[in-house]
Amino acid sequence: MNKNGLKPDGERFLPEFSGTIEFEHYHRYLIALDLVKNKHVLDIASGEGFGSEILARHAKNVIGVDVSQDAVDHANEKYARDTLSFICGSATNIPIESKSVDVVISFETIEHLSDHALMISEIKRVLKPDGLFLISSPNKLVYSDQPKYKNPFHVRELYTSDFNTLVSRYFQNVKHFGQRVVTASVVVGTGQSSEFKTYTRAGSTPDLFGQMYDIILASDQSLPDTFHSIYEEPDSKLQPQKIEALLVEYNRLSDELRRLQEKEKNNAQAQSSEVQCDEQHQKLAEISAQKQNIEASLQSLELSHAKLLERLGQREAALEAIVNDANRVLADKWWRRTRSLRRWSNSIRKIKGKTKKYFPVEFNASDYLNDTDCSAQKDDVTPVSPTLTIPTVQYSSVKEDYVAYEAHPSINTSPKLIAFYLPQFHPFKENDIWWGKGFTEWTNVGKAKPLFEGHHQPHCPIHLGYYDLRLQEVMEEQARLAVSYGVSGFACYFYWFAGKVLMETPLKNMLNNDRVDIPFCMIWANENWTRRWDGAEHDVLIAQDHSLDDSRAMLEYLRPFLESPRYIKIDGKPLFIIYRADIIPDMAETLKLWRSQSIEYGFPGLYIVCAQTFGHKDPREFGFDAAMEFPPHTVQSTDIAHEKEKLEPEFFGSIFDYDQVVLNAVQAEAEEYKVFPTTMLSWDNTARKGKKSTIFSNFSLTRYSQWLSSNAERVSKNNIFSPEEKIMFVNAWNEWAEGTHLEPDQKHGFGYLAATRSVMENYESFGLAYQTPIYPSVAKSKYAIIIHLHYESTWKDLFEAVSRVSNLSPDIYVTVTSIHLADIVRRDLSDAVIELVDNRGRDIRPFLHVFRKIEALGYSAICKIHGKASTYRTDGDELRTNSLRALLTEHCMNKMISTNELGLLAPSASLIDHNDKNMLWNGHHTPLLIEELGLENWRGKFPAGSMFWFRPQALSPLLMISENRFDVERGLADGTISHAIERLFGSVCISQGFKIEGI
Repeated sequence: MNKNGLKPDGERFLPEFSGTIEFEHYHRYLIALDLVKNKHVLDIASGEGFGSEILARHAKNVIGVDVSQDAVDHANEKYARDTLSFICGSATNIPIESKSVDVVISFETIEHLSDHALMISEIKRVLKPDGLFLISSPNKLVYSDQPKYKNPFHVRELYTSDFNTLVSRYFQNVKHFGQRVVTASVVVGTGQSSEFKTYTRAGSTPDLFGQMYDIILASDQSLPDTFHSIYEEPDSKLQPQKIEALLVEYNRLSDELRRLQEKEKNNAQAQSSEVQCDEQHQKLAEISAQKQNIEASLQSLELSHAKLLERLGQREAALEAIVNDANRVLADKWWRRTRSLRRWSNSIRKIKGKTKKYFPVEFNASDYLNDTDCSAQKDDVTPVSPTLTIPTVQYSSVKEDYVAYEAHPSINTSPKLIAFYLPQFHPFKENDIWWGKGFTEWTNVGKAKPLFEGHHQPHCPIHLGYYDLRLQEVMEEQARLAVSYGVSGFACYFYWFAGKVLMETPLKNMLNNDRVDIPFCMIWANENWTRRWDGAEHDVLIAQDHSLDDSRAMLEYLRPFLESPRYIKIDGKPLFIIYRADIIPDMAETLKLWRSQSIEYGFPGLYIVCAQTFGHKDPREFGFDAAMEFPPHTVQSTDIAHEKEKLEPEFFGSIFDYDQVVLNAVQAEAEEYKVFPTTMLSWDNTARKGKKSTIFSNFSLTRYSQWLSSNAERVSKNNIFSPEEKIMFVNAWNEWAEGTHLEPDQKHGFGYLAATRSVMENYESFGLAYQTPIYPSVAKSKYAIIIHLHYESTWKDLFEAVSRVSNLSPDIYVTVTSIHLADIVRRDLSDAVIELVDNRGRDIRPFLHVFRKIEALGYSAICKIHGKASTYRTDGDELRTNSLRALLTEHCMNKMISTNELGLLAPSASLIDHNDKNMLWNGHHTPLLIEELGLENWRGKFPAGSMFWFRPQALSPLLMISENRFDVERGLADGTISHAIERLFGSVCISQGFKIEGI
């Protein structure tokens, strides 16, 4: 305890501290002193109070705020006077009035908090519109990463770029400075202006490099001039000699010169833009003329196209019975049993030089309708141009080609992603006996060959190459790589066979080496190990001998792993996964045994999960805590081997469509029990089984990231899971012989990992409030506005539109597709309910999600708007701004309240009549929805662009549509279920007895 009563606990600076920390703190406050003259100042996290006292020397008034009551009491006793006071409060809940201070100082505070956005939003609240904000924080790269130092008081440190980006979201003008204590000679020009330069024996660099601390000055107004500076203690032991002169004032004339040069550059660009603008206007006129010609052609085709559709419908009905009968034959077990004979027949045909015969997998009436000879009606039908396809937009930032390595800081996420980990990549005695000396999993991987055109084999590793897991440096690097790309843990396969443990060396190395710095758990691969890699009863290499005694011995062996601080635990219980629950006798009794045994070890129990394999799905059958999806066991797809070009004739395996797998996975309804979702990469065991392999073709990194994102949303929003149960899995980190691996390869490089991090960055723990925001139980207003934001560039228009009706205080609900967008919205609309959603179903799925939550709150009118970009159209921005300008007015709001029969109010220009042209690509989804919603005489008007006011009762039938009904985003400008629902907004409104009007 120091003489003034504050304990030096390491969390805050005290004036009696000396050395570099003294230089750092005093230098910052003395810089701030130049900025606060005659100002009302707030010092956040004022600590002992010495810095606030420095500021009070020039400021009109200073308020120091600190979370510690002891520090506040101490500071008031030691420093308080008329212009200086201290109060207790938090940086995320500052106890002073809004817009009440001119300057906010925050030194070394933000790294102590997890929710940075909330802190800066709160600072923005108390700061006057023309106020100044000065903040500093340690540079994570230099402060923590390079020295491998962990400050126990820091919750979330920032890299320089992240710090700059964060502050720039909230303030229009930002200046960055670097700070570090140096032993140096200072050379200062006298009576001259010069740039600042840092010299070392290796040469020179502009400005300061390797700064320990970042300092940012920010404001929505122009920033004051600031200077390079030094802080000197002439008698300090850190100073090799007395500095004879201070660094001169920074060159104002040089700044002015740069401003003039920039202005000249901007003028040149403006002149160039005028020329380009003329050219663009000319091109736009040409495109507009082409568009008019196409529209005229389409209108002339509408009547004949309708007749064609009618004839096709008649022929489809005529073929339906035949097709159904044929498909029943194909589905019959007797037909399936001829598969080997059909393949044998093709082998004979190949020998004889005949072409391969393709046998149908499924008959589809549309195939025959498309090929039907319409020559009898040829003169009556004008063919539609084959170039008329659905426009697409760029919808994913995931790169499909080779992706290079990028260094990333680790991130703490919820849900946490755990990757399956195979410890087989090293030689061991049993494999030498069974497969030959030196055999490892790599032996099979390198021998794999492609089996059809475009087949990605072999999978060749890069970065660590064909590594050996006996080398501990390999596992250390795997762990480092995993956490840097958003993977929170490894689920390691554990091979226990009645007391014999295979592949034990990597697991023990991991346990005993803390530098393998990643959490882990175990999956007991509790089936027989066979020569055919299928766990069956034939060709057994080493067998299981399941019994209660064996189970007890197995858990006893695992005890040191369970007790590791790195072992993954859920509510204190070690996580343990069983691969095949169906083959363990007395499974329920075994679970009781393990839980009792774990309590003996000092745990509150064991959290036991069953993998959904070999038909076993429900964890409640034996008393598991939860289930875990285990694709490919749990996926749904049809065999597409017959579609592959140049398929090996002796291929007797199966080929499935990865794209179809993803579609079925994201559309699956949630189970009643707890099941952790698992995302799979391009599963392909050709390396093990050759021409008898199972392959998931048409893999893409985009589809993988969409599946992962859907699973993350599914877990984060499912209240069946406790906070520590919010986990999900990926198959796998390194299943190279099964073609599913996050580790980089020659084709995609680090693309698998980059796609993973792009998803997990949206689920950092500091954004938990966005995942499951608290919706109100009662409406605060007669009006609500539901906004969906995907394109950041559209937010300005949305915010300005909402601001125009702020005097009527509508309740605002905003869905966003990234945590970055969520921070932006909270900056501008702090009272809005903001929710992070998967980028699926455009603005329609998020709208249904929010509408479902607020439908019963009693709003008189709700406005649906979104950041519509329509990037495939030249007038996309104009469409958006016109709609927002028409809708967000007091006139519209009053009209919805005063006109009881009005159910939907949309911009007049957007109300379109249904016709064959705008229904051309919606023929699949629309009829299904019409039938489900019970709509009759549904043709009429619909609000193109999906922005409108509506009465909740008018659209309530739409809540029958499940949110899982929506496909992953494919960038289609039409033809999706979202577009089909858009076409039916007006129809549903009319069916509910309301009318539609334009504004």
